[in-house]
Amino acid sequence: MKNKTAILFTTRNCYQLFDGIFFNPQHTKQDFSDYYVFNIDLNSDAEQQELRKFAQEKFNLIDIPVDVNDRNIYSVNKDIELCAKYIEENELDIEWLIWCSHDTVFSGENFLKNFEDILDSNPRFKTEVGSIGFGDYGQIEEGKACYGRSNLLQGMVEVGKAFVQNVSDEYVESDYFLVEAPNDNIVAVNLDLYRKHIEFDPEFILFYVWDDIAAQFGLKQIASITIPSLHVVDLFREKPKYNLQRSIFSGTDTHIDSYQNAADTYQRRWREKYGFYRGLVPPTKEEFNNLDDLYNESIQKKIFSWHVNDGPKTLDDLGVRE
Repeated sequence: MKNKTAILFTTRNCYQLFDGIFFNPQHTKQDFSDYYVFNIDLNSDAEQQELRKFAQEKFNLIDIPVDVNDRNIYSVNKDIELCAKYIEENELDIEWLIWCSHDTVFSGENFLKNFEDILDSNPRFKTEVGSIGFGDYGQIEEGKACYGRSNLLQGMVEVGKAFVQNVSDEYVESDYFLVEAPNDNIVAVNLDLYRKHIEFDPEFILFYVWDDIAAQFGLKQIASITIPSLHVVDLFREKPKYNLQRSIFSGTDTHIDSYQNAADTYQRRWREKYGFYRGLVPPTKEEFNNLDDLYNESIQKKIFSWHVNDGPKTLDDLGVRE
């Protein structure tokens, strides 16, 4: 394989979605033949194991074996770690790993090539960007994009609460812009920076894991960005055709994370780890300034000082890294 971008799925009892949604030519025209596509099975049941074999053969999935008795495998963060280890041990020349939801698809014919072209034209991403999100359509409203998640950027309540959604054309038409965290349906992670800077936290499993990864990067002055010209489409409304529910309603059938329990854990663990309540409005200046020992040299501190109406920010707006 010549490409330095690879794909990772973490799969539990939803193998029918490979054929039905993600690789379905009615939904995507992307050619995957030149890309490594990794899969980690999260203890799927016996019937699904048969579908697993079918998907492996049809879509050339590379299985990464894991210990199914290790409860940590259910965390996306841990699975990225295991995949990164596999890539390193097998001496594969891969720099970016794209974690994909099974019900969200790449839009357009050349998504991956266009992504790699953007990486090539922005060499700073290799050393300064940890995670990358995209124009993520359909998760909140059909036909409308979410460009990321943020609790620190001022003015967010007016443009989508904690979601970067109803932003100006200046954002949409930009080459890329900084975000506190990418939207979580499909996210690319810089493997070199991930290996160096990200620590596995078992309390973040699925729903909020990318918020945690991006926050860890931000504390190390490593940015997360969105590329709005590259689109992905959330087709969760198609899942009932395959006898599956949307992830937030499916309990532990297709993942080991309850949405309500995740939210409760998220608030407690986030405050414990990052010092402020993660909700629909940002912390007050007094609350955030009291955390200066943690955020003094961070990207989070920069984001907190900006307002969404200031327009899209780039790596240049972060100043010179020490």
